[in-house]
Amino acid sequence: MMQTWRLDDARQTLVLGANKAQLAEVVYWGPPLPKEACLKTIVQAHAIDVTGGMLDANPPLSICPEAARAFPGQPGMVLQTQNGQRILPIFTFKDAQESKVANTETNEQVSLTLSYTDDENGLAYVATFTLNTHTHVLEAQASLSAHTPIYLDWLSAPVLPASQASQVFYDFSGRWCGELQMNRSAWRAGMRIRESRTGRTGHEHFPGLIVPCLGATNTAGQAYAYTYGWSGGHRMIAEELPDGRRQVQFGNACQSELTPGCAFHTGKLYAVFSNHGINGCATAFQRHIRDHIVGQSGQGQSAPLLPRLVHYNCWEAVYFDHKMEDLKAIATCAAKLGAERFVLDDGWFGTRDDDTQALGDWQVDPRKYPDGLGPLIDHVKKCGLGFGLWFEPEMISPNSQIYRANPHWVLGAADQVLGRQQLVLNMALPEVRDY
Repeated sequence: MMQTWRLDDARQTLVLGANKAQLAEVVYWGPPLPKEACLKTIVQAHAIDVTGGMLDANPPLSICPEAARAFPGQPGMVLQTQNGQRILPIFTFKDAQESKVANTETNEQVSLTLSYTDDENGLAYVATFTLNTHTHVLEAQASLSAHTPIYLDWLSAPVLPASQASQVFYDFSGRWCGELQMNRSAWRAGMRIRESRTGRTGHEHFPGLIVPCLGATNTAGQAYAYTYGWSGGHRMIAEELPDGRRQVQFGNACQSELTPGCAFHTGKLYAVFSNHGINGCATAFQRHIRDHIVGQSGQGQSAPLLPRLVHYNCWEAVYFDHKMEDLKAIATCAAKLGAERFVLDDGWFGTRDDDTQALGDWQVDPRKYPDGLGPLIDHVKKCGLGFGLWFEPEMISPNSQIYRANPHWVLGAADQVLGRQQLVLNMALPEVRDY
């Protein structure tokens, strides 16, 4: 028995196929195929030859590669029982649901949800693919449920292949004042793993990957791009198998689930195919983020974004040395330069005379502002500017009134290494969120 599915828009076609009710695999992703194309023929053409010294059948590079089927690379999930025994699932097809939803005249989505079960281990796996026909961005997400609590070491978002027509791929690293440094790697047998275990994304580990095909430039040729929609710790795997096939996996950081559970899911993997070079991937991501993710607060995701205001931030002008007349003069100049919002930065609160103290004491400093912030706000508005106020609600100084009153609010040990002379508040505590 062979199963096939396809998702289409004006730019691309994604074809998935499976044999014998096994997990599906992506057998084609590229320029649009004719509607009458025989998908079974595409599945058959996707198969690679078996040669000497190999298994008699090539294990499928499925949307969640299974170690129990002798898959030679990184499996799509790694599980343990509560007793520490390895679980090696083998999934069987249960159900497929296809839908087409038009939210607006310019936002139509086609989606496919594939469900699988492993009755012997009491597991259920669901993969969802959604293609936005306006932005041409593919969203893929996986979930896993268990009858009894298990430990999850790794769960990849639905696995997508990397093009055989590519010789290199790019990922990104960096640091403060050196953001988004592009790293170029050649495809070769083995894995490149990027993992952020700091609990966040950032300059060091941007969760993205670009796979240009041979001859692609910024403006021409075929290219693929992937980014993982998750702001915490994450893992990326780009792997070439011994037989030459390639896979891309993204998921939450390995072994970040510390307790056993019965329900897990990945973040969304956003993926793009472009026939107009790397810039085509960037344009699609930007359009998708602006139109369907960011939205404008209070207006709904379908409303157009308001223009972003031009900010003037006073930090480099005054640092912690706040004087009302100086700030008023700066606001007047900023308005003449075309700024639209004046932002009062660090130093307006507590006894914040330098960066070693008072973070978290969010009361206006009466020494610097004996009449409060009102006089400055009034002047800023008279200049035709909006008023913005900087604060950092998740951070705290050890030398602060709020820390001395509530040392147990801090995330982590009391003797931990500080970052920028600061500690992080534990936002999981209701009293911290209330404050």
